[in-house]
Amino acid sequence: MTLKRVYLDQRDWVALARQHYGRSHDNTIAGVLAMVREASESGHASFPLSAVHYQETYHHRNPDRRRRLGAFMAEISQFHTIACATDLLAAEVHVAVSALTGATPNRAPVPFGTGAKHAFKQMNGYFTDPETERRAIAQFGADAVSGYFEKALLMGPEEQLPFAGIALPKREFSQRQLDFERETASKLRQWGHTSDRAHRLVLAQEAHDIVAPLNAEIAAGSHTRDLVDDRAALTDFMMSLPAKAAICRMRMSAHEDKNFRWHLGDLNDITALGTAAAYCDIVVGEKHWGSILRRHAPHLTADITSDLRDLPQLLLK
Repeated sequence: MTLKRVYLDQRDWVALARQHYGRSHDNTIAGVLAMVREASESGHASFPLSAVHYQETYHHRNPDRRRRLGAFMAEISQFHTIACATDLLAAEVHVAVSALTGATPNRAPVPFGTGAKHAFKQMNGYFTDPETERRAIAQFGADAVSGYFEKALLMGPEEQLPFAGIALPKREFSQRQLDFERETASKLRQWGHTSDRAHRLVLAQEAHDIVAPLNAEIAAGSHTRDLVDDRAALTDFMMSLPAKAAICRMRMSAHEDKNFRWHLGDLNDITALGTAAAYCDIVVGEKHWGSILRRHAPHLTADITSDLRDLPQLLLK
């Protein structure tokens, strides 16, 4: 039996949790919940959490709701997580460079893992003191210690946040991205909006991110400079990078529409759904971005839907 990786939008985690706790009585969603639980328990499917899931869960002002949701997500996900696109980029570039040069790659992207440490690469461990960690593992066992902290990280404290140094997630990066997208849209209006111009501008912006990892490959001895020395070759190269290409396509499609309205949560939707669409088997996504992703279905790994009720049929494919 092939393991299916299923990414659920936060909205859908909430819908399933409400059904689980008896706060919703939708027979169709009840059937979806039963299949999700069975698929998770049997190992037929994995329901990875992204860094965005942790952040959005912590935005719940009511600590009881936050902790109920976190406990349900812990049960179904079993703390399986998916890495962020930015943390996968260097390995994606390395694999793509190797394909161009005919070399054998010595590393590959690792999109799936376990625990918050995989979702948040900047997180080094549960303890700041190695000796305390050693004693805890010696007394309780590594699995018990990991389970305790993973659940605590997902559910948060019993108190309303901020509390005891645990802050509400900041929205500065989302705001920065929102300002950037609005500035991009403004430039397109000033220059005379066309789909081609929107594509070119987004491609130029996204290409900026691959300069550093591409230069690192060249510095390491890769003879790839000539292969990406013109605009068309560089575009083809970038669009061969799974997560980066999905995100690029999402942004291009949005900026094609001169009436598109950007919102604060779009950064999370783009990065999380784009990465999931590139690596998961099924993505149940937010309605608008899900529609955009479906336009690019031939380039994506995942089956995309915006209706949780489609999930059982997709799991059975």
